[in-house]
Amino acid sequence: MKVNNTKVYLGVDGCRGGWVAAILSNGILSLERFDTIRSLVKAYPEFDAFLIDMVIGLRSNSMQIRPDDLARKALKGHSSTVFPTPCRQAVYAETEEDKKKANIVTLGKSLPKQTINIIPKIKELDEFLEEHSEYKNRILESHPELAFARLKGSALDSNKKGYIGYLERMYILERYLPECTLPDFRDRAKELKCNPDDLLDAVCLAVTASMSAHNLCETIPSNPEQDDRGLYMQITIPKEDSIVPMTERKVAVVTGGAHGIGKTIADEFYRQGVKVYVIDKSTEGNHYVGDISDRAVLEAFAEKVIGECGRIDYPVNNALPVMKGIDECSYEEFQYALSVGVTAPFYLSKLFAPYFSKGGSIINISSSRDRMSQPQTESYTAAKGGIAALTHALAVSLSGKVRVNSISPGWIDTEYREYEGADALQQPAGRVGNPMDIANLVMFLCSEKAGFITGENICVDGGMTKLMVYHDDHGWTYEPEKQ
Repeated sequence: MKVNNTKVYLGVDGCRGGWVAAILSNGILSLERFDTIRSLVKAYPEFDAFLIDMVIGLRSNSMQIRPDDLARKALKGHSSTVFPTPCRQAVYAETEEDKKKANIVTLGKSLPKQTINIIPKIKELDEFLEEHSEYKNRILESHPELAFARLKGSALDSNKKGYIGYLERMYILERYLPECTLPDFRDRAKELKCNPDDLLDAVCLAVTASMSAHNLCETIPSNPEQDDRGLYMQITIPKEDSIVPMTERKVAVVTGGAHGIGKTIADEFYRQGVKVYVIDKSTEGNHYVGDISDRAVLEAFAEKVIGECGRIDYPVNNALPVMKGIDECSYEEFQYALSVGVTAPFYLSKLFAPYFSKGGSIINISSSRDRMSQPQTESYTAAKGGIAALTHALAVSLSGKVRVNSISPGWIDTEYREYEGADALQQPAGRVGNPMDIANLVMFLCSEKAGFITGENICVDGGMTKLMVYHDDHGWTYEPEKQ
């Protein structure tokens, strides 16, 4: 289902010092900040659906039922995002201590700090609805985390405040708003003086509001009670059978994906909705920890991926071989470099060969050092030259099953620093590269647009290997007496 916005749908989330609203109208998404609910409704007095991430409907006794427990059960591992709801007596008590006492008397339990902090907004909305009865049971409560889970079709894997959580929620919204150009919510949040997740939540509720207007939502509970002021105590969320049908989710593997270029590639896959498996020696991060020079590690890792997914689309062999030269590199270290840089990519390709999806693509990360060298780099250069040659061999052997290409990065600064003078000018592109230069090509080579490209080794170096540099060229001087 594509959201067809011909009317006005509002999704609203609280933020520090106010409210952020996502407005869907005629296929256009806009984001605004308001100091009060009153000013928000004054700006948009007419709407077709209005959902807000705030409590509506307050208990006055313990016999009344709100949807909070049902929401926590539905969210399972993320149930802590549903804060305990205060009773009406607590909302209108004067001091924090009085609020806690009122809640204990009425509902038998105190209130946590998170609930205390949002009581002013609960009260503001409750008072507004009491004063403006025309909006009673038209402005409705929802819950972004539960709505996101319904839109995805399963519980979310990540915390909304982290970068991966940001990417996961962006992907979900892009599926439901294919005709909208979504902004960078991190930049927009700075402009609106709120958090990026506030905006993501608001947009999620705007999408849900548009679905509710098309009878694609339900409430929990299905037969809600009314509070003493006639407000329904319910949460509106998408129906389980109203999610956008997903094609089979693509599966990617990135070796050495915990840092640098590998992490950027993994993040880009994730942003595009691909299920990503990362293997890395680093113990920091949420990934499969293992040394890919070890055959048993490769077999266990491949077994995990295939056991969970039954298929593989995009293996990216990125792990970094050790760099040592002929003066210091031992036999064992040289063998280790080849194991990481050549043997592991070969063996993973062999293990995955029966499970490649149609249209799959192996990407090997080589280096411009496969064609040029500095002194004392033999182990690294040999490994990168080996994987470049392995690429065209695999492309021929696996033809009809999967395409195989390699990328040879030049100077890539993983810290995204900018360089001037000779450092920049030795590349005809006029700058040093960054990990996104590599990740963008990986995404292209894995796409259908690259369907006629296989067996290639593409050098991404800003033209550095094509530029001859002599004394006094581009700020460089040759001074052998200083060597």
